[in-house]
Amino acid sequence: MVGYTEEAKEGLFDELVEVILRKGVNKKDKLEEMEGYLNMATRSEAGSSKMEAKEVYKLRKFIKRKNFMDEPYAEAVCSWTEPPNSLDCERPVSPTACGKNFGPELMFAHAFQMQNTRLKNKKIGIVKVAKGGTTIRKNWMKVNVGKEENYWQSLVDAISASKGSIEAFVWFQGENDQFIDGGPESYLDNLNTFVADIREEIFKSSDNFQIPADIPVVICELGNWIYNMDMMHTINNAQRTFVNNTANTILVEMGVDRNENQRLSAYCHYDPAGMMIIGDRVAKAVKKILNEA
Repeated sequence: MVGYTEEAKEGLFDELVEVILRKGVNKKDKLEEMEGYLNMATRSEAGSSKMEAKEVYKLRKFIKRKNFMDEPYAEAVCSWTEPPNSLDCERPVSPTACGKNFGPELMFAHAFQMQNTRLKNKKIGIVKVAKGGTTIRKNWMKVNVGKEENYWQSLVDAISASKGSIEAFVWFQGENDQFIDGGPESYLDNLNTFVADIREEIFKSSDNFQIPADIPVVICELGNWIYNMDMMHTINNAQRTFVNNTANTILVEMGVDRNENQRLSAYCHYDPAGMMIIGDRVAKAVKKILNEA
């Protein structure tokens, strides 16, 4: 996920953070103010705005002015390679360091540091390879390497540059596959093949795993903007089936729910609140799968 978090409402991230950091204001008033800002964002719903405000408030322990806004977070570095550009360099995590605004990596970096894993309080690196508007087979799979707009080699280069340090692989993609001929129906088979090939590449570069299937994989399901359209559940169902049938994988839920009060934003690129919530959920998912390994 590239990011695009300012699209839903310009300045929304700064507004939410300012409320969280404001002193002398009680929880109820902070939630109401954040909910009001969220309600003004594109594709907002009253229920999802209320839910997002509550969830972001729970993340306040990570949102500190010094290392969240004013200065980069020195305990985590990230890189963002946007194919076909060459590999990006690492830099300390910030709201603008590794995306167009930011993706899940911002909150992930802060939240994962505090998770109870063997990596707790250790400096971490996030290697992000992301480009918007892609489909899994044409743009990312090994079978099409060398063809126009195929970015498999960018993934391989990023894995190789990590020099065996990768602990888990996170996949956040699939919206465009819903709208191409055969895309939804073939997504499960493509995902199986793609993840197997990714695991093989990571395994070749690392001494941390006994077999490729030991490599933890996190799948982020699609969000409400597709799921709540009629007959648009195929990709989500494929992602769930993959996780249910594949060892050492875990699904991150994206607030897909018929109950409006349980949803994240219905905007296609989410909003800053939703993206921070997703980053926290990915951190918890990586913690769980690492501790089960």
